[in-house]
Amino acid sequence: SSGINAEWPLRPGYLSSNMGKRKLNTTNPDVLSTETPENDQMLDKDYKGMGVVYVGHIPRNFQEKEMRQFFEQFGDILKLRLSRSKKTAESKGYAFILYENEDVAKIVANTMNDYILCGRLLKCQYIPMNRVHKDTFKGASRPFKKIDWQARAKVTRNKVKTTEEQQKSVKRLLKKEQMRRRKIAALGIDYDFPGYAKTAPKASQKITFTDEVDADVEMA
Repeated sequence: SSGINAEWPLRPGYLSSNMGKRKLNTTNPDVLSTETPENDQMLDKDYKGMGVVYVGHIPRNFQEKEMRQFFEQFGDILKLRLSRSKKTAESKGYAFILYENEDVAKIVANTMNDYILCGRLLKCQYIPMNRVHKDTFKGASRPFKKIDWQARAKVTRNKVKTTEEQQKSVKRLLKKEQMRRRKIAALGIDYDFPGYAKTAPKASQKITFTDEVDADVEMA
């Protein structure tokens, strides 16, 4: 059933101008498969009597707080998880809601499916418990923490390498250079260049004496 948008009454051509040209994201399906899986990674053991609703095409500014306030008008929500990008922390446009009562979840799915919210056509579907993966609501009880991947990469890149790491890096560069030389020769091109082999740091020539050698030196 269709809902009433907050901007009601709709102006002529509103639906065609706001949704007619929008392309659906393949990672945000309208309908989820309800076939029973063959593994035992589901939630049907500890969540009997409860219901899960899939909500898709969620507006960008409709976050966890707004979703909980809006969907709690139907019944008590035990868990709500809005899928977010690990890199940008932005909403992916779909979420899963766990209701205390299974019948309430079915009512929400039927009522809110094709509901117009902030110019987006919501897609809601009831999911049986034998189709809900056990990690669906993982981390739903804590706020999403955005990780600064650029800062982490910066620390990793600027970290001082150990002697072993430097040797591995040199070997990797020399191997790539040898492959490049072979490709040039295979093309019939007679060309030589200094390359990294000329400037690569040589291995340490430091000699390590064993205890036996040290003992012989002392005796002498």
